[in-house]
Amino acid sequence: MKDRDYKEILEKLSTPIIAVVPAENGASSKKHEKSDIAQNFSVHFMNESFKKTYPNLIKIGFTVEQCVAVLSKDVDWYNMACDCFNTGELQETTFYSTHFSAWLRVTMNSTASGFIIMSVVNVEKDKEREQQLLRQNLRLAALTDELSRSREKLKNRLENINFLNEQLEFNAYHDAMTGLCSRQKFKMDFDVWLKAAKAAGDKFGLILLDLDNMKLINDAQGHSEGDEVICHAADILKRFEKEFIKVYRYGGDEFIVMMNNINSQDTILNAGDLLLEVMNQEGIDFSGGIALYPDDAENCDDLLKYADMAMYEAKRKGKNDICFFKSVMRERFMEKVSIQNKLNQAITDEIFQLYYQPQFDVATNKLRGFEALLRWYDEELGWVNPEQFIPIAEETRLVIPLGDWILETAIKTLKSWQDKYQFDGIMSVNVSPVQLKKPTFIFDLVSYLKQYEIPPASLEIEITEGIFIDNKNEVLGLLRQIRDMGIGISLDDFGTGYSSLSYLQILPITTLKIDKSFIANITDKGGVEANITDSIISMVTKMGLDTIAEGVEKEDQLDVLKEINCKNIQGFLKGKPMPKEKCEQILGGNYDLADHL
Repeated sequence: MKDRDYKEILEKLSTPIIAVVPAENGASSKKHEKSDIAQNFSVHFMNESFKKTYPNLIKIGFTVEQCVAVLSKDVDWYNMACDCFNTGELQETTFYSTHFSAWLRVTMNSTASGFIIMSVVNVEKDKEREQQLLRQNLRLAALTDELSRSREKLKNRLENINFLNEQLEFNAYHDAMTGLCSRQKFKMDFDVWLKAAKAAGDKFGLILLDLDNMKLINDAQGHSEGDEVICHAADILKRFEKEFIKVYRYGGDEFIVMMNNINSQDTILNAGDLLLEVMNQEGIDFSGGIALYPDDAENCDDLLKYADMAMYEAKRKGKNDICFFKSVMRERFMEKVSIQNKLNQAITDEIFQLYYQPQFDVATNKLRGFEALLRWYDEELGWVNPEQFIPIAEETRLVIPLGDWILETAIKTLKSWQDKYQFDGIMSVNVSPVQLKKPTFIFDLVSYLKQYEIPPASLEIEITEGIFIDNKNEVLGLLRQIRDMGIGISLDDFGTGYSSLSYLQILPITTLKIDKSFIANITDKGGVEANITDSIISMVTKMGLDTIAEGVEKEDQLDVLKEINCKNIQGFLKGKPMPKEKCEQILGGNYDLADHL
């Protein structure tokens, strides 16, 4: 190898290296002795690493003896060099250098060209580097392990976060009690279905259903039982869920079934009928209303509003049924809204009037008393039928201030007639179930009696059978308090609603009013109305109750009532409802009813 060749190679190495060559600087095939090594070999080359690691330790041209003097005389350098040359095997030794106060490791290697290449490594620094590397590796291993654990923790956290996000999303769009999709999810799904239906020209529909008689269940059996009914209904509805049928709890005891792929009204009506049948089989009644897109409306609010109108139509007809929305329902609803708005204003402006219809003793034709009847005239609507506005007043609870006004006005009128005309008859006043359950009703009633100083027996509170729909025990308690005060209690519309003859045994009533539906056909030959009315009058008379037949309009009806011993009558035959002034003319003897019938 040429001189420049080995220099270039050794210069690139990071290990500190020197080259020792014989004086003749050539290849030699002879075996070398110690003396030959000592005298003829000298340092010919040092790489840059050696110069930096051991500055000024050895210089170019140093003989082997000079090198030995610097490195260590305790090492048999000559024999090592001889063995290296003569055997061609690597020679290595480690010794302590007093010059560097460190352990050095020297490696000798001979070349085919007769050179000795010697590397000198600081063992301590080499060990320190190894230890540093070891420490670095340990740190790296620890970091790797920590990173692995952190990655696992992060993975678990991400899984927990994903789980929590799923739970949050589920809770946000599902009802907690039933597990059904919530109102918010309905609105989201509606928008998706609406967009798809518009694009494809398809139809879809809503069934808004409301469980029947839930207030009665809650009051009679408790809210926990009511919740169980709601959850049971939800479980039934879940069975109907498919890709094209979605079910939602809209709130309280209201649910929505949204149905796609509707070819005709029969499609969704059949589904609703099946749902009603299954619900009924499992002891649940509901009223439902159906509205279709785009037939009935093209947005969510209107479609829901019309389904709600149809549902209330089902309730109005007797509940436990499903109705389609029809335009007449919207007209009826707008009329209801108009009446409600005007009703508010009419109460504020005090434009209601009380009319009084006379009641007469059948046997003597003597005036028994009057029933106070509410009348309302609106400049735009004209005379508004009580059957139109009373249910609205009860629904909106406006009947409470309205009923208070009626009661006080009737008592005040009664007092004036007693003082002015020595009227000894009865004033009968209708009381709504909503008004009766007002917390201060009994207190107000007592106050009116004291304020106007009327005999309690001259006042009669008139109730209907619907008063027992909610809490019968509570109602009975209130009625007994009224009766204990000496005030009469009349049961109106008997036989047309919820009551039966068994009610008469527990109610503290004094008078039974026979509904005009019985009286209208009481003269028909072969009819049952006369027999039924006769039986009722006979029974309640034996119970000591007074009787009044309503809606008596013909003489032959009066004749039948006389035959079956009905005590009193009320109707157009003897007198229409009339304002206070005309009643006073009757009481004063200045008005003949016969001339104005």
